[in-house]
Amino acid sequence: MTSQRTADIISGIFLAMVGIVIVFAAFQIKSVFGERLPPKTLPLILGSITIVTGILLSVRAYFFKGQEMFVEWPDREGWARLIVTIVFLTGYLMLIEILGISAASFLFSFSLIYYLDGRALRAFCVSAPTAVVIQLLFVKFLQLSFPPAFWNQH
Repeated sequence: MTSQRTADIISGIFLAMVGIVIVFAAFQIKSVFGERLPPKTLPLILGSITIVTGILLSVRAYFFKGQEMFVEWPDREGWARLIVTIVFLTGYLMLIEILGISAASFLFSFSLIYYLDGRALRAFCVSAPTAVVIQLLFVKFLQLSFPPAFWNQH
């Protein structure tokens, strides 16, 4: 058993390190002339946000003065949920190349929410707007370059 404070400090440091890896990887992405925004823009934004939130989580936990709360490691069901989530994330990353960002995001969010919550309508009501916002904001408005869906390739 560990304290919530310790878990938050460790999680924050881990998140900040993941953010650093994302930012480093984003700088490796090659840009093509003529694009409104370079393809590294979104990973740089997300990586930077991940770094900042990880640091804030750790700092907030470090200076926490309230009563110590203890948390237990996940039981079998908790570990199964973590593993399934990682498998879904991996599938999502692979499906982006095939289905495009919007359709893959819809499928990922619908599947994961349905798996965790068991309510198809709720999963649909979250996933459909998510896919629409991704399509409108990132693909249409910001014109970020993502792999096109197989049915849009010429």
